[in-house]
Amino acid sequence: MTDISKAERPRRRRTSGPATATPEALNFQRQFSQGARRYQWIQSEVLLPMREGVVNPSRTEVEDPVAAAQHIKEFTKEIGADAVGVAAYDPAFTFTDSEILGHTRVIAYGVAMKYDIIADIGPESQEEVHRVYYKLLDIGVRLAQYIGSMGYQARAHPNGGELAHIPYGYLAGLGELGKHGSLISPVLGSSFRLGLVSTDLPLDVDGPQDYGIDDLCSHCNICTRYCPADAISSKKQTVAGVTRWYIDTPACFPVFQQLWGCKICLAVCPFNGRNVLNKESYKDIAKVMNKQKTKDGLLRYLAA
Repeated sequence: MTDISKAERPRRRRTSGPATATPEALNFQRQFSQGARRYQWIQSEVLLPMREGVVNPSRTEVEDPVAAAQHIKEFTKEIGADAVGVAAYDPAFTFTDSEILGHTRVIAYGVAMKYDIIADIGPESQEEVHRVYYKLLDIGVRLAQYIGSMGYQARAHPNGGELAHIPYGYLAGLGELGKHGSLISPVLGSSFRLGLVSTDLPLDVDGPQDYGIDDLCSHCNICTRYCPADAISSKKQTVAGVTRWYIDTPACFPVFQQLWGCKICLAVCPFNGRNVLNKESYKDIAKVMNKQKTKDGLLRYLAA
């Protein structure tokens, strides 16, 4: 299990990344398909203004936090999530430029990406990511409003919001941090994205789980081997008070911008071959990796 007792509040790392108005970032954004731009517009213009749940003055009292958590998980899956868990709210995972919320719980949920699309690096893979981020925020808004109807505060947190998604995904028991810096789920593999809703609704907490993923990552170097930027370290480092797998983001970003958001590390991850959603599709990329041998060979194949 990862020791988070000395975790420090995270700082945003977008000073040189794709979300800033640098020439590189603007060129990256010009790559977006019409579909990707539409998903972005829906998020910013329609969903973001609704991410704070409207609190019903007639509160539904919660007598059984376990039953309440089960109900919320079932509802979250009904509206589109593929996996969901509950974590205790921890100020250590609120970004330093954001307010500390008076919430006690964070509902973390995952939505699977279409593996065959994200594994074929290109414009369609980028649009698939935007589609999933749109779906995540749509789920978050609906969940926050639903909790508000019960008489409790709730706020949806999109990618780029106040809370760090991966720590809460881990704390909610959805998976473990992979060597490639993304959460790995025993259900969804690496091919998914996270969304969060924080609330003061009394819910039973799932907590982090040991699925054996961290141990397997320590013996696997596939993502390190095929990373086109050589940005994935084979050893853990202590960052912001937590000893964990570390990604060299300054090295990653230029390739990220050139390859439609890249995702090669997620595509080659063997955990994609362990779940029902991606099992058959992963066999195809495994054959390609076996034939191409190196990251350069894989890039030539993807560019063909």
